[in-house]
Amino acid sequence: MEPVYLLVGQSVFLIKEQIKLYQEAAAVDPFNMVLLDGLDTEIEDVIKELVTVSFFSQTKMIVVENIDSFVRYEKDQLMPLIKYLEKPSSDVILILSAQEIPKNHSLGDALSKYTFIETIKSLELSSLPIYVHKLFSKDGYKIDGRTIEALIERTGNDLFLLHQEAEKLKTYAYDEKVIVLDDVNLLVPRNLEDNIFAFSSAYLKGDVKGYMQIYDDLLGSKINSSTILNHLFNTVNLILQTKTLLDQGSNQESVANYLKVSTGRAYHLIREAKVQNTLKLERLIKNLAKLDLEIKTGLKDEKLGFELLLLGSL
Repeated sequence: MEPVYLLVGQSVFLIKEQIKLYQEAAAVDPFNMVLLDGLDTEIEDVIKELVTVSFFSQTKMIVVENIDSFVRYEKDQLMPLIKYLEKPSSDVILILSAQEIPKNHSLGDALSKYTFIETIKSLELSSLPIYVHKLFSKDGYKIDGRTIEALIERTGNDLFLLHQEAEKLKTYAYDEKVIVLDDVNLLVPRNLEDNIFAFSSAYLKGDVKGYMQIYDDLLGSKINSSTILNHLFNTVNLILQTKTLLDQGSNQESVANYLKVSTGRAYHLIREAKVQNTLKLERLIKNLAKLDLEIKTGLKDEKLGFELLLLGSL
């Protein structure tokens, strides 16, 4: 193996998975594994670990996440680390991670010159169903496309959550080795945001039975009509913005960053944006804004006015 690796990518989960592979390949004992985060670790502590011998003289693996955060240090403060990268110890495997290599900085220059760089690509939206299928099939489980979509809908592309829920489903269906839609509905919970997004999605599809059922469930959870109206307005607005960003060539990560939402939420927004009509979204936003004003000025009852809109009676 190489003495120093630099993993560059946006997916924390996939980077951690690659680190596990390195650990297995090097047969590093957990006692000789040191995990540090550059965001809350001082450079002196990293240097100290690099020069400290491992237990029982075995190979030591040191992982420093977010090494790009070390741009906060001046060049003279970085010199001990840079000198180590020039001549790394044969007894240590150093693994660094960064979202990107710092540009126009001594740290970035050293990382580019002295480390073995591996780019960890994030999963594209279109690749997620295939990834989920492989996640189950490698352990001998069967799962159909509809069930995969339901699981993705509830976990987005939060790979930590996806794997957690997948393990739960595998345990539940251990004997039959078949995962069905009812299993996902039973075992994988929706949070409030997911429920309201599912309501908005069903409404935009014209699925009256579906969105009225979710609406009743939300009311039963003590969520009032005005809150649901506001969430619908915000969701439709986000979908409209997402359509614009997609037209400009944005990907899932950039959509999430621009809209300041999770990548899981961005996944759902992109999926909706691809099937929605811009004029329809703009018209709905206008109607929701008008209704909100009428409710606030006392011209219409909050609950009745919103339900009339849902049933297409306005």
